Amino acid sequence: MPVSSFFGGVQRFAGQALGQAQRAYSQLDQASGGWLPGGGVASPLTNYAQGRPDFKKPERRTLEGDIAKSLNSTAAFVSSIRPAVKKTVQNSPDFIQGAISTGLNQLPASVNLFGRYYTGLGDKGLEFSKQYKDKLFNAVKKESELMPYVLEQLKGFEAMAPELPKGATQSDKVAFYKHVNDTLANIRSDRKRIEKGDIKFSSQAGLGTDVDSLGGYGTSLGAAWFSKTPKGGYKTDETYDFVYAGADKKHPVPHGPYSGAFQPPTPSESMAYLAAQSILGRQPKFITGKGASSPESLLGRSIVSKMEPDPFDYTLEINRPQ
Repeated sequence: MPVSSFFGGVQRFAGQALGQAQRAYSQLDQASGGWLPGGGVASPLTNYAQGRPDFKKPERRTLEGDIAKSLNSTAAFVSSIRPAVKKTVQNSPDFIQGAISTGLNQLPASVNLFGRYYTGLGDKGLEFSKQYKDKLFNAVKKESELMPYVLEQLKGFEAMAPELPKGATQSDKVAFYKHVNDTLANIRSDRKRIEKGDIKFSSQAGLGTDVDSLGGYGTSLGAAWFSKTPKGGYKTDETYDFVYAGADKKHPVPHGPYSGAFQPPTPSESMAYLAAQSILGRQPKFITGKGASSPESLLGRSIVSKMEPDPFDYTLEINRPQ
């Protein structure tokens, strides 16, 4: 027998033996519940860390779910003590409120404004950093250069006559024309303001340029209207508010029964779950922009969704950077 044939037979025999041993080890690993290293069966710990909610087994714990529950509990606690915090701040002497205001002004813009919303301090002593205002000036200036194009676009939208979908029911017709009328009203309002010389500043929240969750314009200023000042700067009279404030009360989850004992989440719970996904790097693809999809932004939305709405007005004036 040639030497090569001999070693080839030995190699095939060894491979078969190794394959049988691996199959036996894998079966043993499966019987043990996945705890043997390298056995090929996902261990309970792996399933826990990588798991997603199982609608057939809603009681099954996952790392994602546990983080979400922890964040939701944190949001519930922060929102629950808010009335007491607000009362304490508003009943404190002016020098205490001034000290709180000064401290908040040292923080990034988003944190500063949210802190004033949370404590009820509002715009008392509100200031923005020079860096924030200088960058905002350049951003508003770019937006002002786009206004002629935006105006032409609005005129085009206003001239369009949307068609009612074929086969629409009476209720569909009512909803369709209401939507059309509301849209046209917004378009006409925007057109008149731009024709007057105002500048529409679009929010960057959720966009690819929204990269700062603490000091970015998307998570602080949002959308706003600016007017030109005699000094060559810009000014806005803005309201700091959230469309999802008090969402848990505005949009309560209907009572069951639900199949599989699955209870739909409240708006605040949904935000806490998205925050957990963000921590683990599992954000859904429809959420874009690092600022809007950051854990701190999503946790903030969860807190606000549990709180009563409490908007405040403020004025922001920016001048050409020196």
